[in-house]
Amino acid sequence: MKLAQVKDAILVWGAVSREALSFLKEEKLTAVAECRPYLYGLRHNLALLGNENISCFYCTDNMLGILFAYGKIKRTFIFYRSRRKEGFLCPAGSLYVYLLSKLHNAEIKFIAQGEIGDDYNNDVSKLGGRLFVSKEDLKFVVKAKDELIEY
Repeated sequence: MKLAQVKDAILVWGAVSREALSFLKEEKLTAVAECRPYLYGLRHNLALLGNENISCFYCTDNMLGILFAYGKIKRTFIFYRSRRKEGFLCPAGSLYVYLLSKLHNAEIKFIAQGEIGDDYNNDVSKLGGRLFVSKEDLKFVVKAKDELIEY
């Protein structure tokens, strides 16, 4: 899909839950971010939305800034791991998406994440489970950490 074809999309970040599908079916177009390092977008969300015939497109995480800057994203759904009294505990990268949404006046909705397995990447040394960083450089790789987004 070309940038000019995107008019009014919503963004999903994190592992989409089955409960959220009813919200997504009401939307015209959904942007599915890759969600590095976990790759929830590629490994979980695209299949889930595709099976439900929800109109969507895949974008890399670094493309999100462009989509927001051009006013293409109107609403953001952030799927959180757990809710605490301080806020929402969300997967790595969520704070970036939250701040982009705030900066560009996109509505933000927090939803409990979907069920996922344990076989997702937890650092950027792998892509789809395949190591692409040399063994000697692995000592420099930082593991992903959940991020707290306060109310």
